[in-house]
Amino acid sequence: MQYDNPVSSTQLQAHLDSSTLSDSTVAAISSLLGLGEGTTVNVASFDGVNLQVPTSGAIDVVTGVVAGNKGDQVTLDLSEAEAAGASTYILESNANLVVNLQGNSAAPAVQAFAALAADVAVTADDSAIQLVVTTGNGDDVITVKGDQNTHIDAGDGNDTIVTGNGNNTVIAGAGNNNVTTGSGNDTVVLSGVNHADVVDTGAGFDVVQLDGARDAYNFAVGNNFNVNLTAAPGAGQTASITNAEFLTFVNGETVETVALAHSQDEAAALRLYEGILGRDADAQGAKDFVGAVNAGVSLTDIANIFLNSNEFAGAVNATDVNELYQALLGRDADADGAAAWAAQLANGSQSLADIAAAIATSQEAIAADQSNGDFVRDLYENVLGREAEEEGLNAWVGQLFNGASRADVAAAIVGSAEAQTKSDSDFIEGLYQSALGRASDADGKADWLALLANGGTHADVALGIVGSDEAVAHIDNVVVLHGQV
Repeated sequence: MQYDNPVSSTQLQAHLDSSTLSDSTVAAISSLLGLGEGTTVNVASFDGVNLQVPTSGAIDVVTGVVAGNKGDQVTLDLSEAEAAGASTYILESNANLVVNLQGNSAAPAVQAFAALAADVAVTADDSAIQLVVTTGNGDDVITVKGDQNTHIDAGDGNDTIVTGNGNNTVIAGAGNNNVTTGSGNDTVVLSGVNHADVVDTGAGFDVVQLDGARDAYNFAVGNNFNVNLTAAPGAGQTASITNAEFLTFVNGETVETVALAHSQDEAAALRLYEGILGRDADAQGAKDFVGAVNAGVSLTDIANIFLNSNEFAGAVNATDVNELYQALLGRDADADGAAAWAAQLANGSQSLADIAAAIATSQEAIAADQSNGDFVRDLYENVLGREAEEEGLNAWVGQLFNGASRADVAAAIVGSAEAQTKSDSDFIEGLYQSALGRASDADGKADWLALLANGGTHADVALGIVGSDEAVAHIDNVVVLHGQV
């Protein structure tokens, strides 16, 4: 496309939006060039031989259609454009392009992780991208040296892509691709099904994204931190992936992940996502916990981070508060009320017994006008998980008759040893379900309850259950890679 320079950002953005480039590539170019800020850019046209440089001599973007038929090899000389400061190369061709860029050796910016988007990986902070290269649908060979953060969109075809040591994003289209990245934290997107790719992501924390459901793939672990993925025709692709730390699988709107652990300790930490939180790891969290393990943080400390997280503790607190609402008000907790009480539990300003006392003496509870017997029965059923036995019921009703307040009785039942045992039992049951995929057996639960009764912690129980051979076999979203032999 021929331009009169300088080109308005609106004009270039319109051209990008109408192109066949992926949304993430368009976003990377737009952010790199500041196209949403009313700027102008200097565009050089290139046909594979001739570079038409703007009169100013400066180049922001190189764009053009390179002549050539399918199977032709065309080696491009882009040294003049590099010398003029070009940061974006938008090249179209049916030929096999050979692209060599020298880049620069400046230190890369802070890593920008790929978002888990439904169509294609998107760099979370596109401003970190310093160089963008896009090519057509030939069997291209793209080599970008230097330490800058590079975004490469190679289109379809059987491409060979080599990057430098920045935090790079590589989108490899449909085809049998060979991708090698450097020591940065890289994201490699493998698109489509029914083809084979070879990826070596080098050092750093690297993410590889594939199309299809995770369960469609078979995993075969090799040596040198390699894993081979295969899938049935139409369901996925074949991929040999080396040195990556994280895989994402995009199947329509569904995104699943697999964490690739490089040691047993890393795997033990990463399995806590499924074992405690009941979900796949996310890339940023996996990176953080792998870093913590390799920095010497104990698995007990890591387990406590999970147990004290808003995600886990918040859910437990919300359940506890809802049980009190059911017992004392006869209804589910409203969102605002539940959030307020759960926040007080989280910051330690109120205990569950304190909250029980407060709800028991609220205007709503008073207006409900429960009998003393119903008041105690509902506390037993919702807090202790059982019906009140006659002796206990009579004892609590007697205390109420003799002047004890409902706040005192509610606090006493909620703070009782039995209530704590039920809480521990629920905790253990949750671990069995998430880590083992089954209900607890009576003997196993009794053993874990005994451990807690004798001074063991929730972290001890979590590590014991999630670290068991049964859990290791059940949790399939963490795969341990083998190192060098």
